[in-house]
Amino acid sequence: MSGPKTSRYTLTPEQRRILAEQRKIERRKAVASESIKRNSKRLVQIGNMFSSERQVSAEILSRIGNDGGFVKKIEELEAAWTSTAQVASKINTDDVDSLESTAKMVSESLVKAEKTAAELSAIAKQNELKLQNNLNDAIDQGFSTSFAEIRNTDMVSLDENRDAIRAQLLKMKSATILPFELKADLESALNGLDIIQDERFLKNYSSLTASPLLKRCRQYLYEYENCHEEFESLYAEYLALCNLQYYVPQEYSCSIDSIEILKSEIRRIEASTEENDEQAYISECLDEVMEEMGYSVLGSRKVSKKNGKHFRNELYTYGEGTAVNVTYSSDGRIAMELGGIDSTDRLPDEQETSVLCDSMEQFCTDFKEIEKRLLAKGVILADRISMLPPGAEYAQIINTSDYEMSGKTESIHTRKQQKTITKQKTMHKE
Repeated sequence: MSGPKTSRYTLTPEQRRILAEQRKIERRKAVASESIKRNSKRLVQIGNMFSSERQVSAEILSRIGNDGGFVKKIEELEAAWTSTAQVASKINTDDVDSLESTAKMVSESLVKAEKTAAELSAIAKQNELKLQNNLNDAIDQGFSTSFAEIRNTDMVSLDENRDAIRAQLLKMKSATILPFELKADLESALNGLDIIQDERFLKNYSSLTASPLLKRCRQYLYEYENCHEEFESLYAEYLALCNLQYYVPQEYSCSIDSIEILKSEIRRIEASTEENDEQAYISECLDEVMEEMGYSVLGSRKVSKKNGKHFRNELYTYGEGTAVNVTYSSDGRIAMELGGIDSTDRLPDEQETSVLCDSMEQFCTDFKEIEKRLLAKGVILADRISMLPPGAEYAQIINTSDYEMSGKTESIHTRKQQKTITKQKTMHKE
């Protein structure tokens, strides 16, 4: 009855519910932590995005004494940012309710910050136009009236068209929700616009550079407006699940297509996580039961086959130079085999085979107790694949050199030699 045994185990409904509840809590904590991290990073980005606008504000203040309230708004933004950062730095990462409460607070702060940033961008746009007009007025005052009267009409047309394109680019650049890459492209387009001195070149620049860039920005803003809340929620959840399972997350931009991909990825990771958690729990319970029954781990190994299957072996002491080899396969099967141990590949001799057959008989009782104790931990038999009787054909020698051993072991060969020596000494005394 106690030859090699291969089985699949599963969990009782109650134990599965317990694991599901544990996963739910860990997931809530991970999602809240990821939300805090992403939104805090976004707050920092918003706080640092007005460096050039600050310079314009300072310049316009010195020239006309009025920056449209830019400095005051910046101070409000920085105060809110600092306050939120202080709260976020003191969270208890083990308390799911505290994490979710902080995540909500940071999210609300981000909404307010984005609103303030939009107001700042509008003010900054006006300040830049005011500064440009002020500079143009100063230049015009340097010319005589006669020069102003004979100004080339082509140059007027060039300036007007360039200003119109600049106004569109500046307006788009003021959208705080645009990603860094698009903002950098807008800044580059503005810089390129300033050096154009030819009307025909300006038209080409408008059709080949400015217009396509503005179209890309509008498309992003349209999709962002329609799906950014759902996207941010799903992306934070996706990143949290990847971190929990040590997956490498992929980058996704805010779009309707990305939302569908994220939903699919989250379902896939959840299914894989549930299966992995169940198998990990079963393995952990088996380790605990073996330890409770006096077995100790001798060694372990991992094997990958060419067909893609993976195996993990745990070797447990049994006595008399024997061990129980437990094999966990990637498809959920668990196999238990008893064998003699040695440091070489070989077949057992006749005497060793006899010892191993006796040990197989003894392990039968232990196996029943193992499954009984697993049941107490919520692990039940799902499928009995094989339950072979003890027999000489199943007698085997396990080569310990194939394993990462945790300590020295006594081989069945050494045990046999010690028995022979003891027997000879006894006969000699007689």
